[in-house]
Amino acid sequence: MMDTRFNTSDIYWPAVVRHYRVSAGLNQTELADRLAVTQTMVSRWEAGGAAPSRRVQDLLFDLFWADSATISRDVWLQRIAHNPCMVFVVDQDGVVETASRGFARLVGKPAADICGRRLDDLFQGDAVNLFERLHNAGFFQGRIAGAESAERYVLRDDKADSFFAHGLHRPVFMPGPRILWLASGSEVTEQNYQDVRDRLGGPNVLRKAI
Repeated sequence: MMDTRFNTSDIYWPAVVRHYRVSAGLNQTELADRLAVTQTMVSRWEAGGAAPSRRVQDLLFDLFWADSATISRDVWLQRIAHNPCMVFVVDQDGVVETASRGFARLVGKPAADICGRRLDDLFQGDAVNLFERLHNAGFFQGRIAGAESAERYVLRDDKADSFFAHGLHRPVFMPGPRILWLASGSEVTEQNYQDVRDRLGGPNVLRKAI
């Protein structure tokens, strides 16, 4: 079973605020104008001296979304579900919230049988280990900006079928506020899988938030 002892119930706002501000090319005063607060308040958030109010938290996540997408969140989720490529979305408890047609094909199950299930109920090995590393590194708190990986997905069934994948991973900021794991990738040969691992120097590489 997955180890989820790392506390991700609280988002780490210093990393989230700074990551959004720097990635959007804003100084503290410009971000303060967007959020209708003072520059001093933004400075306190980034220093960890205070946390944004709930209103500002939701607004900040809306700004994250507006700067990274041109469609609504509902349409985005629908498009993932119909995507022929390997894409899935996981919450901080390791539960698959959305799975694409392409991912369902690789797993050999209808998407309806994947969504709502924990990763460690579907897989063993690399996929579960990746979740644990993201979880323990604070991915769901906003401490990680992205990751690259190479995994062998081993299904938990009688046949123990498996496939190799090269994946890219990033946080998605949703109302609540909560952070989801968006995983996208492609099926690769075992040789490609090994080549990516050699390049990465291991199974995955995490990029910390700014």
